[in-house]
Amino acid sequence: MRKTFMSVLAGTFVATLVATLFVSASFAQGYKISVEIKGEKNKDAILVMHYGTNKYSMDTAAIGKNGKMEFTGRKPLSPGMYLIAADGTQLFDFLIPDTTNQNFSIHTQKDKYLESLSFDGSPENQAFAEYTRFLLRLQKKEKELIEKAKKDKDDEQKLKEIDDEEEALAKEADAKLAEIGGKFPGSLLYSVVRAMKNTPVKRSQLPKDETEKQRYIYEYVKKHYWDNITLSDIRMQYTPILMPAIDNYFSASFTPQIPDSIISAFDRLFPKTEGDTAMKRFFTGHVFNKYVNSKIMGMDNVVIHIIDNYYLANKVNARDPKFIKNITEHADKYRSTRIGTQAQNLKMETIGGAPEALYDIDAPYTLVYFYEPSCGHCKQETPKVYKVFQNFKDKGLAGFCVYSQSNKEEWTEYVSKNSMTDWINVWDPANSNDFRTAYSVYSVPQVYLLDKDKKIIGHRLDSESLSQMLAHLLKDTKQLQ
Repeated sequence: MRKTFMSVLAGTFVATLVATLFVSASFAQGYKISVEIKGEKNKDAILVMHYGTNKYSMDTAAIGKNGKMEFTGRKPLSPGMYLIAADGTQLFDFLIPDTTNQNFSIHTQKDKYLESLSFDGSPENQAFAEYTRFLLRLQKKEKELIEKAKKDKDDEQKLKEIDDEEEALAKEADAKLAEIGGKFPGSLLYSVVRAMKNTPVKRSQLPKDETEKQRYIYEYVKKHYWDNITLSDIRMQYTPILMPAIDNYFSASFTPQIPDSIISAFDRLFPKTEGDTAMKRFFTGHVFNKYVNSKIMGMDNVVIHIIDNYYLANKVNARDPKFIKNITEHADKYRSTRIGTQAQNLKMETIGGAPEALYDIDAPYTLVYFYEPSCGHCKQETPKVYKVFQNFKDKGLAGFCVYSQSNKEEWTEYVSKNSMTDWINVWDPANSNDFRTAYSVYSVPQVYLLDKDKKIIGHRLDSESLSQMLAHLLKDTKQLQ
């Protein structure tokens, strides 16, 4: 029976994850991993799978008096990086390289797990352990050089000497990688150790100005970010390397959180998944999920771009017809309200029955607000939105306020009671404009901000973010916080 690995593994597997954790048993005879930890005894150990920043318990075994234990299962484990843990402590990492060879032995010693780690029956894991020890030695030398560079930061000759030493270390690492690549071509091991390699900056080439130096380092790291991390090996999904690397790259640290920049980054990276259908599916789904759940305004552009240009263009095999149906409906719902889209004209009636058209408004900016008086959230937000309108109405903001229901008495009473007469109050009881579809009014309140040409520049705003956005647009420093 599988147990939860401390608080890290709180909760249960979702169905979609469970479906991907194991490959068909027809490909292999399951797994048998024998472990000996000299000096350890009489406690439970856990076999844990890495999945990005998460860790999932896959099996448990009791450590006997002789320090030995065995993990066995009838179905093979998904290839990836795993670890052994005991007493809530991660002891050491190892690889499940493929689905066909999952019968091997691990030997190590208590409190010297990595130093004494060795494998029988798994050449890839033996090479992985040796490379990890090799890398730690290099990192120790690199740390010494970093301290040396800090001390001699103004001595160009010494900085060049440090560059030469770091270049020698890099060549040593390259030689080791080439050796592994020659012995284990196309292996998970090679994908993992490549991803562990850094591309160092030459210190002697760094600008003296601190601001320029940071900019140089940022551009250098961004340029070389994907030099060693492969996006064409689905096994990397089950490591602590790939998902954090993707998430970091699509964070504000490397990619401005505006739709065009994110779309451009995605389009540049997607070709790197070529050759692995499962990786195409994983990479696309991972980025899609990040932005479909985003609270940042405008991310519908990213989501719909991925839907239209990857899923519906059959560049990604989603496999699930229900998923395709759902994302198609999502795209159709929000396509017309993406940032930068021309807003649909609305021709509605005022309380007095006079016609009013959105496009007849001549103003630098127009607030379009959908609400209903009985909505609990509307009761809180409508007075705040109206106050924002009043703060900016003399600075170039027009208001087009749409009552979304059909009870005229309720509407007129609310407008009168709250003295909301400064903006244009309209309704469309017959829904002749199909405004719910045109403006994605599937719930209220809904706030849109349009420019002078009636293009959408803001939506799904609350009163506070609306105020801040208008303050920036209209350069009203008093309203800026």
